Amino acid sequence: MRRIAALVLDDIATSISRQGDLYDVALAHSPRVEDGGPGVVYLDASGLGMLFGSEEHLARRLVGAAADRGLRIRAAIASSRIGALVACRWSGEITVIPPGREAAYLASAPLSLLDRSPEMAARLDRWGIRTLGELAALPSAQLFERLGHDGLGLQRLARGEDRRPLRPWTPPLIVEESAQLDGAVDALGPLADLAATLAARISDTLVQRGLSADQLEWICALVDHTRHEGSVAPAVPVNEGRAMTALVKAALEAHPPRGAVESMTLRARPVRVPATQAALDDPLPPSPRLITATLARVAALVGAERIGVPVLLDTHRPDVVKLDHDAWPRSPSDRSPRDPVGLRHARGALALRRLRPPASAAVTLVAGRPVEIRSERLTARIVESAGPWRVSGAWWTERPWFHDEWDVELGPTHGLICRLAHDGSAWWLDGVYD
Repeated sequence: MRRIAALVLDDIATSISRQGDLYDVALAHSPRVEDGGPGVVYLDASGLGMLFGSEEHLARRLVGAAADRGLRIRAAIASSRIGALVACRWSGEITVIPPGREAAYLASAPLSLLDRSPEMAARLDRWGIRTLGELAALPSAQLFERLGHDGLGLQRLARGEDRRPLRPWTPPLIVEESAQLDGAVDALGPLADLAATLAARISDTLVQRGLSADQLEWICALVDHTRHEGSVAPAVPVNEGRAMTALVKAALEAHPPRGAVESMTLRARPVRVPATQAALDDPLPPSPRLITATLARVAALVGAERIGVPVLLDTHRPDVVKLDHDAWPRSPSDRSPRDPVGLRHARGALALRRLRPPASAAVTLVAGRPVEIRSERLTARIVESAGPWRVSGAWWTERPWFHDEWDVELGPTHGLICRLAHDGSAWWLDGVYD
């Protein structure tokens, strides 16, 4: 007979930071534990009577063990996952639903205790369905005709039916290697050699398991009993020892330990990178090892905070960007299947080469259209023009902006197509098309 216990934190604000403590409480009483989301943990309560006595006594032990860790929780035991969860949300601190009594117990519970889509909630509300018992009593055939499989699934939950087996939670995999130095060293050379040795061991483990490192962390134990810690995230997940060594070495050169080092621990947080099949006409992607090594050397020269990907800001103003240090493609799946490198541009399209900063210009208008441009860069007659296009942004702030843009073709002497902009008071040459 299957019995499942649910543990729910009372304080949802601390659910993420205290989730590990909730796992520890559950694992101390049952070897099979499932993550139910922030602030929720399920555990297999079947066959625990010989260890902890009655189910009510087990629930009290769980609440007490959580209290010893500074957690306030609710505990419920039922024959299904949904029965225990609803009992925790609806009843008091401790609830035990006898086997086979889930439907009767949940009948008067409000329907809002179930997770529903906004559309499903609105439809059931129009039907006047307010409790789980009212939903459970609806004829299944007619419910399927109107709500499909989603409606039937929700009805089964309302009846306390959830036959899915528990998915045992496992702690996240961490690959770690440590080594003790023969004597304390205060030079980066021996420390880099030790990092290379540890990186090679981690690389072998990652390759054997088909994984790559998404983040590297290290801890150096110093002779004064303090620790020098650091971490670095490669531009792309790597599993090559030389690439990881280059990252750690560059980071240590940028921020060396404050004293002599006695031992070092290197840790990798692995991820599984899905394999991708490149098309025959795709260019060969650059080596992740070379990318990582190059970025590591650049970071050592200019600082990691000055390396990133330009990301457009939400102002609608052209070229207003910020440097995002976490916007690297984390895996090949983040790129287009036809663009494995992420650098291919559309073929046969004009590219606007923006002038930074734009050049001030004087523009002559005839019948409201530009016919001549004069600037420090060029002076020419305009033979064709298209526009204006109004560009604006930041209208939701106290300092909105706008300007009108024109694409113009210059006379045969220059043979250029340019972008002009006008904000009502001044003109400027914004860019030239290639």
